[in-house]
Amino acid sequence: MQYSQLSKKAQRFINPDGLPEQLRLATKSHYVRRGLALLGLLPLSASLIMTITLDGGEQTFYQFMVALLLPVVLILWALKQHLVLDNPSQQRFVQSQFLGYHFEKAYLAPLKSTELLLRHDSYNRNQYELKLHNLVYPIGSLTDTTQAMMFFVQTFNLPAKEQITQFPNIRELDILSSNEPLIASLSLNDQNKPLVQEVDTINTVDGYSAQAIDAKENDNPTHRPPSADIEPLWHPKLILKLFYPLPFIMVFGFAMKFIGSL
Repeated sequence: MQYSQLSKKAQRFINPDGLPEQLRLATKSHYVRRGLALLGLLPLSASLIMTITLDGGEQTFYQFMVALLLPVVLILWALKQHLVLDNPSQQRFVQSQFLGYHFEKAYLAPLKSTELLLRHDSYNRNQYELKLHNLVYPIGSLTDTTQAMMFFVQTFNLPAKEQITQFPNIRELDILSSNEPLIASLSLNDQNKPLVQEVDTINTVDGYSAQAIDAKENDNPTHRPPSADIEPLWHPKLILKLFYPLPFIMVFGFAMKFIGSL
């Protein structure tokens, strides 16, 4: 499996620089720092505007704010952290980088111990994601996600697992030279997987349970409610993430109002 054969979503988080000897993947801390740097642009921009428009003591205060915020934002943006898969040393480690300078390696472990798991997307059961160590990448279709998994298997000789056919159990996969038989097998087993019912059993008068009746009706497409197959347009967790910057914006607004009233 070559890098050029991967889907666009998979290529978005896989940087081809250094392949096949080494692959550097951005960690969660890396994205958190980038997010904080973007949030810091808001008070920095406001302080710059105030510095230009005001004069006297207020201008001096905002000049001090710019001098304080600018290096913080630049440091947060320039400081990088990657999970590194290194083929020559057969090791996995985390390494930080700042303006081209690489810090000491941390959390060293054998490359073979890296977890590579194919599973359903956490928010959409019709999509799939790939878990690599402690990083999770939602890629999309089963074909695209399996191709990304095979890329890691063939490039770094990682043991692959899947959590689709026997969910929630995890099953090891054999390393294959081609991913087409694997995709067909996973797709077929996923379609034939029985639906798990988590309802209380209520005995009826004729000896049958309401659970059995409900399970039989749910297996029949004519008795299944129409909303069961419709994916929500907005997931609650996604909507909640949109409000993450709100407390920072409110605190900054109150601070600016208080300073302006002095």
